[in-house]
Amino acid sequence: MKAASVSLLDVAVLLLSGLKVSAVSLNVSPNRQQFFMGESFRLSCKEEQSSAGWTLKRISAVGRQIETCGAAKGFGRPSGSSCIVSDLSPSADRGVYWCEHSSGQSSIKVSITVSDRPFIMEIPALPVLAGSHVTLRCRNRNGSTIPVNFFKYSTPIGAAPEGEFTISNVQQADEGFYWCSAGQAASPSSRLNVRAPPPTNAPPLVSVSPLVRLLCHLVVISTYCVSTVLMVSIYCCRKTPAVTMEMAQRVENGQGLDSSYVNDAADVTTEHDF
Repeated sequence: MKAASVSLLDVAVLLLSGLKVSAVSLNVSPNRQQFFMGESFRLSCKEEQSSAGWTLKRISAVGRQIETCGAAKGFGRPSGSSCIVSDLSPSADRGVYWCEHSSGQSSIKVSITVSDRPFIMEIPALPVLAGSHVTLRCRNRNGSTIPVNFFKYSTPIGAAPEGEFTISNVQQADEGFYWCSAGQAASPSSRLNVRAPPPTNAPPLVSVSPLVRLLCHLVVISTYCVSTVLMVSIYCCRKTPAVTMEMAQRVENGQGLDSSYVNDAADVTTEHDF
């Protein structure tokens, strides 16, 4: 039996994934990478604030041209902020899909495979969270599972009489290309992508309006000015009595007076002494 090979399309997903990614997310419904010929799926761009300005694009595996959903020479049918791709064809609809903004930012890229083989492997199209559980499932066109063997690259990872293989506590080491086989038949291979969970100790980001920032600045500045005035006033009030008392003591003890003034005062007293 020949092992499933990694296609150029899968390599393109890895290269495109290195491009700049924004906060927008790409949703795939149903969330899987492999589809039978004639099936359909829905793509949508989702952002916290708005979905305006985003378009759905793809690079088809055959034409190698960038196409836009709903365009004259594009693909799919626009439906609000979504794009419905129906009546799938292995030659036309197998490719890499993503959301792109008019500013040039883009979402993650997902690889969609359309197969005319007897069975496919259901594997998430979107990255799975590290620490979660993911189940790979091999089924035929009518939806029932079949007994298969699962592989990662060319290495057998387990027999599955029920047609399912669960990876518990998924880690980065579990990333890679998976496929399943039964006898001489095999499913296409698809890559399982894993992303790290968000930090749990990070404080939530709070959006502050410019008006609130201005009021905060005014409060800080006003407090500083009032504190400065009070300190100067207290300093002046404490210094003035101290200087006055010192001068009074010096006068009382005869200190700090001009010597000629003291001598003149003594002469006058002597001259009028009867």
